[in-house]
Amino acid sequence: MQTRAITLASGIALALAGAIAFASGDSVADDAVASTDVPARMVVAGGAVTETLYALGLGGRIIAADTTSMFPEAAMNLPKVGYLRQLSAEGVLAMRPDHILLGQGAGPAAAVEQIKSSGLPVSDISSGWTPDSVARMVRDIGNAVGSPDAADALATEIDTDFATLAESLPDEERPSVLLIMSAGTGPLLGAGTNTAAQSVIELAGGRLALPDLVGYRPLSLEPVLAANPDYLLVPRHVLDALGGEEALASLDLVSKTPAGREGRIIVMDSLYLLGFGPRAPEAAADLASVLHPDADIPLLDRAASPSPLIALVN
Repeated sequence: MQTRAITLASGIALALAGAIAFASGDSVADDAVASTDVPARMVVAGGAVTETLYALGLGGRIIAADTTSMFPEAAMNLPKVGYLRQLSAEGVLAMRPDHILLGQGAGPAAAVEQIKSSGLPVSDISSGWTPDSVARMVRDIGNAVGSPDAADALATEIDTDFATLAESLPDEERPSVLLIMSAGTGPLLGAGTNTAAQSVIELAGGRLALPDLVGYRPLSLEPVLAANPDYLLVPRHVLDALGGEEALASLDLVSKTPAGREGRIIVMDSLYLLGFGPRAPEAAADLASVLHPDADIPLLDRAASPSPLIALVN
């Protein structure tokens, strides 16, 4: 099975790598919006929080982050303080930060309590899977680190981009999408309601193939065949965990469905798809470009439509 990357020319794809480094579309040099009130040594837990700080031009002030902080590339090179839900309090405090930002879901509770009892400034950052929640998260981060004006500008742009995308979606029946998730062991999971997957699929003009599911639930072949999804959507990390495209193609859930046999399998960068950080409007637009290939989906801050972060495989 070969990947058919749905991008434009390779030169445009290369240009995109720089263009999407900041969700605001205009590259902001580190510290360009910083003031004397902005912390100089931040430790961050939460991929969307880290991504937002880079989008605000404050990436140079992050001294460590958790393992979910994978964008932009510079974040991958930061010292790590553990997984978001399994933070090392000792590791966080050993970095001698002057401000700690904890994304939603940070844990365990004992580690968070130890961090907060240190006397250092700690900000809890709430997040969600709606346009309003993304903009609110950006503003909360800006207020927490002393950069409210830049955060308000970015949040306003995010609001505008989501609205522009919504206006561009065709007034037609929405294609059904089954997002396949893996917990590492055990059966594959399907995305249902009350998930980030549901939100991004609907923002892209799609609908859940299995709307009776709540959360992420184990999949069996019969309900999937009965639902006959128009598209299968696979986060990149799930594809990698399964062993690549050939392993994915061999699964009954793929090989026995028309979407699988006919090459309607979408693979998408996981954090981009489900992270709901500043790039969320672009991620939804990318997915919409595949679900509605004949529609005039706006570029927003993408240099190509669809971008190199999404592909069809067959």
